[in-house]
Amino acid sequence: MALLKKISYLHSTYAPSNIIFSLIAAKFDKGSVTKPHLKAQKNFRDTTLTQLEISNDWFTNNIPFWLYAFNKYNLSTQKINILEIGSWEGLSSYFILHALPNATLTCVDTWEGADEHKTGDATTKDVLSNIEISFDKNLSPFSDRLTKYKGTSFSFFNDNSEKNIFDIIYVDGSHHCNDVIIDAIKSFEMLKIGGIMIFDDYLWQYYPKNINNPAAAINVFLKLKQGSYKVVRVYYQLIIEKISD
Repeated sequence: MALLKKISYLHSTYAPSNIIFSLIAAKFDKGSVTKPHLKAQKNFRDTTLTQLEISNDWFTNNIPFWLYAFNKYNLSTQKINILEIGSWEGLSSYFILHALPNATLTCVDTWEGADEHKTGDATTKDVLSNIEISFDKNLSPFSDRLTKYKGTSFSFFNDNSEKNIFDIIYVDGSHHCNDVIIDAIKSFEMLKIGGIMIFDDYLWQYYPKNINNPAAAINVFLKLKQGSYKVVRVYYQLIIEKISD
């Protein structure tokens, strides 16, 4: 998506001005952010990815940006607690535990697919019937650092009311705005001050009405939390740091 189209889309979903400015600025320093991590991305694709049961690689384009954030906050050697809302076959989950050897990870998913999966647009019935099996197999090397919660994010938040307990939260569950806004608000409550939150598919356009897509919900959340976060990176995903409750 060209920059002007991205700006137009974010404007149509009522993005805060600081997000649009950050998107524009990111265009000019993309090379310096991603170049140091391209080798690691290639190595992961050439070695690890080929050993996993993955039907679609929707994740590894993000590796340079994630490693940039991990390095920025010196996370690779810290004992940290991570929450992932939406894990699918476990590719991003695997990368997290591979890249952050002292991290523990909680994965929340129904392993039943979302709207885009059930319509056949993004996958097939054969894949849907095996996603949880693939997840379990892919993550088996990390069983001692992994907690698996099978259910909706809504039920997870109802069962877990603790606040400020996670260092990183990755939001990649249901992409409908009604669900995204709940995931954003509740996840932010569970994120430590100084922790980072990553929203997948910030620029993804699936539903015919822009108001139903993730960006619309995320932008409402950002306006509600204005002054409580700092933008780390805006590209296809959005990465922010929590600076206050």
